[in-house]
Amino acid sequence: MIPSMKKNLLLFSMALFFLDMAYAQQSAIPDLKKGFAVKEICKMQWDTPQGLRYKKVAGVNLGVTSFEVLDKNRVAFLSDASNEIIIAEKSNNKTLSRFTVADVPRDFAYDKGNFYVLFENTVVVYNENGTNLKTIPYPNSFVGVERITRHNNSTYLLLPSGNSLEIESASGKSVSKSYKGWITSSGIFVSGKLNGANSYMVQVSSTNGKSHEKVFTSPLKTAGVYVVGSNQNRVVLDVQTYISESPIQVERHLVTIALNSLGLGDIISDIKVPDCYYVLSNKDLVLADDGAVLNMITAPQNVFLFSLTETEAQKSQNYPSSILSLKYHFNDHILQVNEQK
Repeated sequence: MIPSMKKNLLLFSMALFFLDMAYAQQSAIPDLKKGFAVKEICKMQWDTPQGLRYKKVAGVNLGVTSFEVLDKNRVAFLSDASNEIIIAEKSNNKTLSRFTVADVPRDFAYDKGNFYVLFENTVVVYNENGTNLKTIPYPNSFVGVERITRHNNSTYLLLPSGNSLEIESASGKSVSKSYKGWITSSGIFVSGKLNGANSYMVQVSSTNGKSHEKVFTSPLKTAGVYVVGSNQNRVVLDVQTYISESPIQVERHLVTIALNSLGLGDIISDIKVPDCYYVLSNKDLVLADDGAVLNMITAPQNVFLFSLTETEAQKSQNYPSSILSLKYHFNDHILQVNEQK
């Protein structure tokens, strides 16, 4: 009789434990105020005269490492497979022009008709005709830099540490000035870091020294928090959470957070990014000037560019099912060293 009672108490305690866990996980899911309307705005093919090159080398699959929207009609892709910038028309998915850049480009930024292309230890500036205008060096002590941006006529490296390094001032002089957080198009510096298993902290800072921070929770264990951008009323993040830690599997969520003069508000919208990575890309999410988030997805057949616009939750529209059903990661299809010809 006694062992039976102990067994029942143990089962009851376990049931309470799992109920508490479920409640805690559910309470970590924010009451979202908005949704996203997802719309395809461009589609480019691989390995066609009008398309983009795909290349397998030992250890990595190359194709498009970054993109920039030039205006309402044109988009540019940076290819690390062909070492080119390809300018395409969004409405008909056709290439308008292309020009060669130096080998192994990492990222680029477009500003006032010029392309600022990031390489190891240098940034090379090209005009739209492909003419090399100038080179901006940066210290070789900064290794592994994969992102670049422009703000207010200055050039910044977005460092793996989550900080920014100004390497060219608005007057065109070479400088080396560090800032906490990644600078965004609004001039605000944003940083994110893990804050426990199921939470992360976001900090926003202005050039006048004012800063605000806030902790947010996630329903799954947080693997990483990365800045996409910010404008006057939103901070946009790429929040990655673990599905499994052994083997490691993560999912990415595009999260927007309210921002005002008093600081950070609540999470406004959250959408899962499709798990499809045909090639390695350094920049596949961009916050556009009109507030839409642009997402480049590299699939085996095409490179897609989607626009995600905040809308009322009941009017939200997800990615196409054909994209959501794709489960592809280049790590599962890389060429081994002994296979390379």
